[in-house]
Amino acid sequence: MKIVACTLMLALVLFLGAAYAEDTAENVTAENVTAEEAIAENVTAEAAPLYIADVNIEEGYVEIANDGNASQSLENYTLKIDENEPVTLGAIEVQPASSVKLFLGAGENTETEIYLNTTIEFAETGTVSLMDPEGNEVSTFAYPVTE
Repeated sequence: MKIVACTLMLALVLFLGAAYAEDTAENVTAENVTAEEAIAENVTAEAAPLYIADVNIEEGYVEIANDGNASQSLENYTLKIDENEPVTLGAIEVQPASSVKLFLGAGENTETEIYLNTTIEFAETGTVSLMDPEGNEVSTFAYPVTE
């Protein structure tokens, strides 16, 4: 008899707990989510690990860094330099906590130095933008950097 009573009591507790959890989940609306929670969620969703870390107009390169924990591919990303036509990037991997230098001119590629073989030249001042394959701006860098 005690076993049956304990089993019934356990079933009742589990049933009520499940009903409460379902009711609580249904009551999570925009009205009862704090601004801090919404901001934290948006930052997490929109934060991109790739960004333009530097533009060196003397040496002719754009440095792309990866702040993420996983390797990131630049394949089909585009680099927009001032008013020039965008340059579509190939299968370039940026390792975690690392960077690659994308040189505008010709040269011998290494793992961290890629030559794009373009005729584009940097102006004295300007803007470089990195766009993802869907055309969304990932990062923008105004140069030269003034202190």
